Amino acid sequence: MAAEPGRVMGIDYGSRRVGIALSDPLRIITRGLGTLDNSPGLPDMIASRVREEQVVQIVVGMPFAPDGGLGAKGEEVRRFIEALRERVPVPVAIWDESFTSVDARQAFIDGGMKKRKRREKGRVDEMAARLLLQEYLEGTNHR
Repeated sequence: MAAEPGRVMGIDYGSRRVGIALSDPLRIITRGLGTLDNSPGLPDMIASRVREEQVVQIVVGMPFAPDGGLGAKGEEVRRFIEALRERVPVPVAIWDESFTSVDARQAFIDGGMKKRKRREKGRVDEMAARLLLQEYLEGTNHR
């Protein structure tokens, strides 16, 4: 059964910055929405974007440890997801984000982006959010 149409937001959580991406309502195309500084008000900022963009679901990348468990970073993301779920009226899914930052850097290289631009961490965070959202959409057959 196909999912209801609507925008899905992808979040690549980082200790300093959080990359944000958004799908189109049919869940075919993703685009970056930039980054947000990671601060205590982050869940509220995301809730505001959810309303503005008419998001029907959020997917957050989870950095699972090689053994499948949660390391210190995974626990930090888990706490963020709990806070987010308290503030948004839409479902929040978890997706394995292993290697999305590495894949984002490689996408920039493959696209011919100059090294100086690739060093801008915000670009990598935003692209990582786009990649994890695209993987999620493809992996859950939302198309």
